[in-house]
Amino acid sequence: MKPESSVPGPRRPRPAERNAWVMAAVLAAMWAVLALLPATRAVFLTEGNIATLLTQSAVLLVVSVGMTLVIIIRGIDLSVGAGVALTGVVAALASQKCGLPVPVAIAAALATGAAIGAWHGAWVGWLGVPAFVVTLAGFKAFRGGALVLSDARGLALNDDFQLLATHVPATVTWACVAAALAIGIGLTLRDAQRRSAFGLAPIATRLVAFRIAGQLLLAGLVLAVFGRRGVPVPVLVAAAVALAGVFVTTRTRFGRHLYAIGGNPEAARLSGIDVKKVTLGVYVILGVLTAVAGLLLAARVNGVTPGSQGNLLELDAVTAVVIGGASLAGGRGSIVGTVLGTLVFATLANGMNHLRIDSNWQLICTGLILLTAVLIDVLSKGRRS
Repeated sequence: MKPESSVPGPRRPRPAERNAWVMAAVLAAMWAVLALLPATRAVFLTEGNIATLLTQSAVLLVVSVGMTLVIIIRGIDLSVGAGVALTGVVAALASQKCGLPVPVAIAAALATGAAIGAWHGAWVGWLGVPAFVVTLAGFKAFRGGALVLSDARGLALNDDFQLLATHVPATVTWACVAAALAIGIGLTLRDAQRRSAFGLAPIATRLVAFRIAGQLLLAGLVLAVFGRRGVPVPVLVAAAVALAGVFVTTRTRFGRHLYAIGGNPEAARLSGIDVKKVTLGVYVILGVLTAVAGLLLAARVNGVTPGSQGNLLELDAVTAVVIGGASLAGGRGSIVGTVLGTLVFATLANGMNHLRIDSNWQLICTGLILLTAVLIDVLSKGRRS
């Protein structure tokens, strides 16, 4: 009888990574269908439409990254839409009525977002009030605060805010894409080498090749769409937020603590994790990202409408996160999945607009998609158990 080899076999893709590849295939299939349908084939895969799709999804992606972190720890935030309106109003008032420079107005909006997140985190982490109740109160209060501060009137922005809605030069776009691609490929190869050096199960060569191919494909798509005129600032900001989210969740102790808390909060506490502090930190991050989204949206529409700005954004964010594979029960989710879920959601909206589907039916479709995504999550958990 031959002795068993002590060398571990190749490591299989994690569930989150498998889900990301499935979502990428779904997204590719959707794009292929829309590129072939008679009603959309002449407009969908054009450079202008893809640029519009990515730009419009930037605000949603920024919020969804923060929402992913919150959902991983079994939380939720129903106030991000109202927070977008409130932070936009703060920025507009700071620049217009108070005469503050735009950087100071932006800092005021970001500080407001951080305060919103700290408020939620204190109630959820220290007082133990359910996140649903706390953020539902914020859903009402922050919208009301935006209306009170603005006297229920729309506010215009200083012209300097338009820098947040412009394009960066094409040379900067190429440099950013090249740098991100080099870092991504370098980290992928470094991970494979480190696992071998520590005697862990090696990453299959095919999996490494797939990861690198995915990064090259993404870089090629970005350059094909934005290589000539430069990437819009909202898309660049959303990409930076997503990359930061990937780094935090996969390569930091804080990220590991998120999954531990989402898996079992009591076990995480007994293992030495400060659950209250992590909860506070997660909600502060989401609050800051809500303010970033509020600034980007206000710059894109060149103003703030406090009664409707960001309306239903929280539901769109939850939908994008759940479509991307996160579990509302906590402990599972990835930023890459959220990025793909956001693109799937944006593609659906873009495709339905080109197909001239009534906006009321679009809401019905969105609700059914969210319900289907949750059902798939429930069924997959049943199979695992």
